[in-house]
Formats: sequence, C-alpha cells, structure tokens
Amino acid sequence: MGRVGDWLRRKVRDPLVAELRQGVTPEALATAVATGGALGLLPFLGTTTAACALAGRLARLNHLALQLTNYLLAPVQLLLIIPFVRLGEWLTGAEPVAVDLATIVRVFTETPGLFFQRFGLAGLHAALAWAVVVPALAWLLRRLLLPTFRRLATLTPRP
Repeated sequence: MGRVGDWLRRKVRDPLVAELRQGVTPEALATAVATGGALGLLPFLGTTTAACALAGRLARLNHLALQLTNYLLAPVQLLLIIPFVRLGEWLTGAEPVAVDLATIVRVFTETPGLFFQRFGLAGLHAALAWAVVVPALAWLLRRLLLPTFRRLATLTPRP
C-alpha cells in the first residue's frame, strides 16, 4: 500500500473499526458516516462542525464517525459550493450571480455585512440545491457502507 493508502487505513479505517470493536453497530456507524457526509457538504464554510455536533447530540449519532467524515469531505465541500449555487439558480429560474470562491472568502473576511448583501441570495440558492441533492446521496452512501461495516463487524471481536 502506498502512503495515501497507509494514511487512509490509519486515519479512517482503523478508527471506524475501533468503534465497531467498542460495540457500535454497523447500522449506527453507517448512519453516522452518511449524516456526516451530508452535513459535511453544507455550502456554508465554518458551519459543518457545529452542524455535525448538533446532529450527533440530537440523534445520538457516533461523533467520531460524524466528524471524521465531515473533515474528510472539506475539500469536496469547497468544490461543490459554486455548483450548488448554480443548481439553486437553475431550480429557481434566477439569473446567475457572478461568484467565485476567492471573492467570497475575501469579501467575507473584509466586510461581512457586504458579504451577506452581495451573496445572501446565492447562499439561499446553494442551500436549496443542497437540500434537494444531498439527502439522496446520504441515503445511497448509507446503503453502500452498511454491507462493508457489517462485514468488518464480523471480523472484529466485540467486548
């Protein structure tokens, strides 16, 4: 295995297997990973950690699996912000707003008030697109991961 494979094994697979060894069910683990994936793709920077913590608390989900998935998806979250904005504009029939990630970050850090004035509607469009697309992706991710976690659970001794 290469360096990336070793890193993924140590930082992703091993902690999830440890959760199974401690008694977390495969179903609960798959649900937590899928929820962490869904919330990790929220199109608002700086909100995903709190959203995962809140979801974990309210739905009694595994916090390690939630946050691990959330952090792994941070680069994907950045890549999907503009596509979510565009899809939301298309869904609502709105005119496209000139937006790029560098401008969003710069305006937000320099003048937050101007940021909300300039990009608030784009944020609503992105949120709408996220709400339309991500639940189906989370459902699919859970369905795909469940057999893997069940297989891992049979290979790992439980307390």
